[in-house]
Formats: sequence, C-alpha cells, structure tokens
Amino acid sequence: MRFENRRFTILVSIGIICILGSFLFPLFLGALTREMIYFQKGAFAFSSDSISYIIFSIAFIIIGIAFILLAIDRISVKIRTLITSILFLVAAASMVLSIDNVYFGTEKGFYVNDLKSFGTVEIPWDNIVELEQVYEKSDYDTTPYELIFKLRNGQKYVIHYNKYLHDNRNRIEGYVVGYGGKSIITEIKEKDIK
Repeated sequence: MRFENRRFTILVSIGIICILGSFLFPLFLGALTREMIYFQKGAFAFSSDSISYIIFSIAFIIIGIAFILLAIDRISVKIRTLITSILFLVAAASMVLSIDNVYFGTEKGFYVNDLKSFGTVEIPWDNIVELEQVYEKSDYDTTPYELIFKLRNGQKYVIHYNKYLHDNRNRIEGYVVGYGGKSIITEIKEKDIK
C-alpha cells in the first residue's frame, strides 16, 4: 500500500509540474532545442511564430495529463496504457512540430520552415523579386504586421512580423534591394485583416 501511495504521489506530482511548467518550458526548452538544431553561424532574425510556443505548451499539458492518468488505479491497465501512449505520441508530435517552426536570414538568403511544410525552404536573396512590408494602421498607431517575399517563380512566403524580424527589417531590405529586388511598404487597416 505504501508503494502505491508513493507511486501515485510521484506520478501526480510530475503531472502537475508538467502542467504548471507548460508556460515556462517552451520559452527555454523549445527555444534552446530549436537553436541547437537550426541556428547557423551568421544567422540573424532567428525566430519562430508565436503559435510554436502555444503548441509546445499544449504538448506539456498533454504530458501532464498522461502522468496523472497513469496514477489512477481505478482505470484498467490496458486502457490506461493505451490512452497514455496515445497522449504521449500526440505530445511528441506536437513538440516536433513546434521545434520545426523556424525562420532566419543569412548572407545567402532567408530560410523558412513553417508549420505547413516539411523541411527548411531556402529563399536566395537574388530569387526575391519583391519584398512587401505590411503594416497595420489603427486610429492611433501603425504596427508591423507581416513580411511577404515574392519570388521570381510566382511563389510567395508570408511571415508574421515579430520583434526579431522588425529589428532586422533594414538588413533584410538591404539584401533584397542589393540583389535587384524591390521593396514596398503597404498599410492596411485593422478591419481589413482577415
């Protein structure tokens, strides 16, 4: 009986730590793992979408729930094993998906690996025909909204602005213009955003 109580306490504690830590783990563990895998020497504007943080947080919440389910003895062992196995697989897939979402620039070009694609897409600077910087205009302020790379083959890559991209917008624009592309700035109103 003492072993079962100890096992229950440990599993529930791990579950609660995972659930509570789901707000902090993505900031450190997700970002560190992403940087270890994708960061290249000389990279700038290295970042990912905020949805990566949310997905990574959800994965840790799922892991926490799985540990708590493992602690409940009232559920049969087979059902508990099946449910927790599925939860761990979903959490692992979510973490990989979250870590896989990254973009950054180098001297050669801009690299994008978004949630909808497999593998990193390299966009050479000389392949960019137009760089469109979209800003959202409200009644009181203008804020950066998204960056759109339009390529020679007609493809288009849309990246939502964040602090890292915004801080490096002049550098990105310099590379695009330096390789013969053009840069335009577009303002949209809040109500026009889909």
